[in-house]
Amino acid sequence: MNRNSFYSFIGPRGENIPVLQEYMNKLLNVHKGWREKSFPEDAVELDFSHWDDSLLNKYFTELMQKSISGIPAFHPRYVAQMLKDPSLPAVLGYFAFILSNPNNHAYEGGPQTTEMEMEVTDMLLAMCGIKGGWGHLTSGGSLANTEALWAIRDYKNNKGKVYFSEASHYSWKRICSILQINSYSEVPYDNDFHMDLNILEECLKKEPAMAVIVNMGSTGTGSVDNLEGVLALREKYGFHIHVDAAYGGFFRTTILNDAGELLPYSVEMGLSEYTYRQYAALKDVDSITIDPHKQGQMPYGAGAVLYKDEALRTAILNSAPYTYHMLDKPNIGMWSLEGSRPGAMAAACWLTYKTMPLNRSGIGSLLTETLMTAQKFTELCADANNFILAHKPDLDITCFYLPAPEPTVRSINKQTVKIYQTLSVENPEADFILSKFVLHPESASRILPGYSNSENEDLILLRTVFMKHWYGANDFYYVRELIARMTEITRNS
Repeated sequence: MNRNSFYSFIGPRGENIPVLQEYMNKLLNVHKGWREKSFPEDAVELDFSHWDDSLLNKYFTELMQKSISGIPAFHPRYVAQMLKDPSLPAVLGYFAFILSNPNNHAYEGGPQTTEMEMEVTDMLLAMCGIKGGWGHLTSGGSLANTEALWAIRDYKNNKGKVYFSEASHYSWKRICSILQINSYSEVPYDNDFHMDLNILEECLKKEPAMAVIVNMGSTGTGSVDNLEGVLALREKYGFHIHVDAAYGGFFRTTILNDAGELLPYSVEMGLSEYTYRQYAALKDVDSITIDPHKQGQMPYGAGAVLYKDEALRTAILNSAPYTYHMLDKPNIGMWSLEGSRPGAMAAACWLTYKTMPLNRSGIGSLLTETLMTAQKFTELCADANNFILAHKPDLDITCFYLPAPEPTVRSINKQTVKIYQTLSVENPEADFILSKFVLHPESASRILPGYSNSENEDLILLRTVFMKHWYGANDFYYVRELIARMTEITRNS
């Protein structure tokens, strides 16, 4: 493992705060010097000695208290949602440019950060195996998905149906509504939460597709759809493939060498051979959503949309009479749904991916750790005989349940709720914080075919997101403690 990447964070106990303070002081001194030397001939002088900062001090003190009164999502004992520390390079890169506040909508609003954004986009395209292409950063995955489908809709003249999995992010139905795409369908998933391609093909035979949305790391379970199979269907039926890799896209770094080339499969990658093949095939899709603010080690919000064919951007070209004057330079806003966007986020991404490269030696080394954690959790659950995984994890998210005294959904739910009430945000004194994943009755019957559900209830599963790379420390100390704690609760209930 690249230990530099491993330790490029504040740390669960604030171990790197002194380092962060040192770099912050350097940065502030440099920035102060820049301001002092800018247009020194100006006769205007401002006297700041009269400023009364008592009101700022009052509310800043209140703000500091608020900042330490929330859930400690930075800690390994928090495994509930997609929350982790941003990397130190991300913090420093963002802070360096938020001081001057560039806007990457047009080149003249942020020349340096626009160029950094274009370089970051090239890094992301290369990471995905796409040669050429175009893209840009966004505020998040939902916005990136919206823009992508907007471009697809207009480029395809809104002909055909949009298909996505029942495991897909909830925003896809909302996006179709926003874009007035009335022809869409949710395709059922199989027992591993992968889109059922047999059902998809039956749908394609009846109604041609404009686009098929493939999950590469679904939000609920981290599931990776069978991209190889969808690519084969594209050969037969012809449609646009958009991959929603908001959560899982950066896991492709685990299969790339330092030159960005595909490595042969090995179990040391932490991926199954099936999942490896889907990531290897990512280079053949038409467009991708990927979120640096998830496994790309960025703070919220940093998403990205990538297009293999630059022609897609022409479908959403726009302009304005008061901007885009430097036409020989990149003006990202001409081809994006968003207008103003912080150049500081591009700088954060740039510094991070320069110091923590998008390959197995850099960010891939961190994500291998999170994959190994999910595997260890799976093994320990099997050894304990107290918990059953509802699926074989493709990435680092797991959903599981307790064996119930009766083979009914209601009985499982009662067991789940007991643990959730103790180890979740519902308990202010919780020593671990989990989340839950709720499945509607039809899906529950597929996941638990032998369980009755006469009350037609939703199935409630427990869910962990092991996206922090600290979990392998001390022989997976926190994973073992979590299972021991859940076992204790079940025995005492």
